[in-house]
Amino acid sequence: MTRYFTATPETPIGDIRVTTMLDGWLSLDGGAMYGIVPKVLWEKALPADAHNRVKMAMRPLLVRTARNIVVIESGIGHAVPPELHERYGIERLGPTLDEQVRAQGVDPAQVDTVACTHLHWDHSGGLCKLVDSKYVPTFPNATYVLQRGEWEIAINPSNLHKASYTPESLTPLASRLRLVEGNAEIVPGVRFDFTAGHTENHAVIWFESRGESGVFFGDLVPTLSHVPMAWISAYDINAGGSWQAREKLYPAVVASSAKCFFYHEPEYPVGRMLRDKSKYKSEPIG
Repeated sequence: MTRYFTATPETPIGDIRVTTMLDGWLSLDGGAMYGIVPKVLWEKALPADAHNRVKMAMRPLLVRTARNIVVIESGIGHAVPPELHERYGIERLGPTLDEQVRAQGVDPAQVDTVACTHLHWDHSGGLCKLVDSKYVPTFPNATYVLQRGEWEIAINPSNLHKASYTPESLTPLASRLRLVEGNAEIVPGVRFDFTAGHTENHAVIWFESRGESGVFFGDLVPTLSHVPMAWISAYDINAGGSWQAREKLYPAVVASSAKCFFYHEPEYPVGRMLRDKSKYKSEPIG
């Protein structure tokens, strides 16, 4: 039986402190989440509800380095109207992202950088919050570091993309952006590693300090159970691209003994990746 983990553990990576927060829960179709993998296999990892949905977490990160305070990903926030919460099985915990950061002992005004792997509404919805029915940046003193191509799609989505983005919840960030293209430093010790696959401009995020490494997979590997190469979500805009990105990324993750952070993992938000001959598998940490 799945144990839905609600704590907010802190994971050290050298001198970097990574706190896994929790914005709530999201339920999506299990067949879509696991693509070509048969239900008889994936339901052993995540059981489905009566609507064939699997319940997943939304876990933003608070990252404290020697020089910076960074928030990565933002949960769903106020981006999706309440009338759609039942459709997606959304169970928010209540506090806005800045309130969650404050609960970790950090003044939200001290957050200097915010970054996202991509801008789907379940990852970017908390970048802004509603104040008197108006969206305002959640962290008013922060620079928001995003992939340029992702931003351009998110604020003007085509019919292909419009169900995945909520531009009205993002446009207030326009004056606070630092847009990058491809691999790029976010702050010293934290960097984008461009993968595409899940979206055209998806990028995972690495942490590196004192010879230790960590990697935040975003939706390239949404849960610990998605680590096997073929377990790729049908939500990925380019499943073949996700496969190629994994082929390139996984050896580096194993070689560096990187701690792995899984945004949608309901039970074990931090784990490690192992290679067993030609296959990759995962195991939880803690």
